[in-house]
Amino acid sequence: MEENKQITQIPAAPTKYKTLKSISERKQQLLTGIRADHAQMDTLWKDLTAKHEQPTRGLRMADMLNTGAGIFDGAMLGWKLYRKYYGFLSKFKKKN
Repeated sequence: MEENKQITQIPAAPTKYKTLKSISERKQQLLTGIRADHAQMDTLWKDLTAKHEQPTRGLRMADMLNTGAGIFDGAMLGWKLYRKYYGFLSKFKKKN
């Protein structure tokens, strides 16, 4: 992967268009640049999100530990929010 990938530079638009042909040429020029940038972004995104071929035992264990810690953290946040706002929300419940 190249380190210095640049986005395609498109020259600035002329201030006035005099013919439909000049508008069409500018439109084609912009579309070509947009398509080139899109293809480059696709390539970079695929490089960024590529998965490991064969995760080692250590990586699998680290992933499980990371997932477990995230689940535990979410559960603790939910419990704290529940305890903090349960009294406040119970004021709005209908009483028989």
